[in-house]
Amino acid sequence: MITVRLWQGLMAGLVAVGLAGCTNSASTPASSGTTEPAPASSGTTRPAPVQASPLPSGAVASARAAAAQFDHAYFASKYAASWDLLTPVVKRQVPENVWAKVHESCPATTSGVTRTIKAVTVFGTTAIVTEKVRRANSSQHTVENVFYYAGGHWGYAPVNPGIYHGRSISADIAAAKAAGLCVGWKTF
Repeated sequence: MITVRLWQGLMAGLVAVGLAGCTNSASTPASSGTTEPAPASSGTTRPAPVQASPLPSGAVASARAAAAQFDHAYFASKYAASWDLLTPVVKRQVPENVWAKVHESCPATTSGVTRTIKAVTVFGTTAIVTEKVRRANSSQHTVENVFYYAGGHWGYAPVNPGIYHGRSISADIAAAKAAGLCVGWKTF
């Protein structure tokens, strides 16, 4: 069963690959770079040019390592460190202080939770990282996270960066709660 998040990641990657092949060579030389879908608050994605970076020889292993590094920072409440591991597009849209303040005020459930990376699928400059999340009560579920390769490293792309575009930190926290990202709400 393909989850909505996996489906969105697959479609975003396919759109990016398709659009990269359809660009007008007069305005964008083929060697000028790759595209990373730019998150949009409306739920749609549009390609945004990013600096070309050759994929590392072990793309799956490096994407897995990036996912583990992000999980370690984020779930250890090191939000400034986790912001450093976002994609360049997301970092341009979401300032570090906003990311950190929202997650400090709205932490995800981590008590008694273990996460295990089960699979990494890489196509082009996109990786879908599938993780099994197990709670202390033995319940478990699977989540998929999307990472993009740009600027020489893999970066995490939150599924809904629009929650960080409120008029205030409190509005962004309310949006994060509504999206189910906080303790006591729907959990990862």
